[in-house]
Amino acid sequence: MPRCEPNDQEASGYRSPAQALVRFFQKSRDLWKEKYKKLQERLKAFRTELRDLRRSRDRWRAKAEALEEKVEELHGKLQQHLEQSPPAPSRLS
Repeated sequence: MPRCEPNDQEASGYRSPAQALVRFFQKSRDLWKEKYKKLQERLKAFRTELRDLRRSRDRWRAKAEALEEKVEELHGKLQQHLEQSPPAPSRLS
């Protein structure tokens, strides 16, 4: 970075020496970049977790739907079996 002339310092509005300003702004930039990097990592982790949860939910949903179909099929077979079998003898006679 080129050295600042006294006129440049007055025009910039800062009263601190240029080298102190450079260190301050570099530190500020580095802190901002680190904060942004951590936020990006958290965002990626949340997106990954969301993707995994959606996949898991879809698998459970498919399993539940398959089991519901199986229950309906078994109910149908039970009804058919009950209709075909002779009535049980009554105990009243």
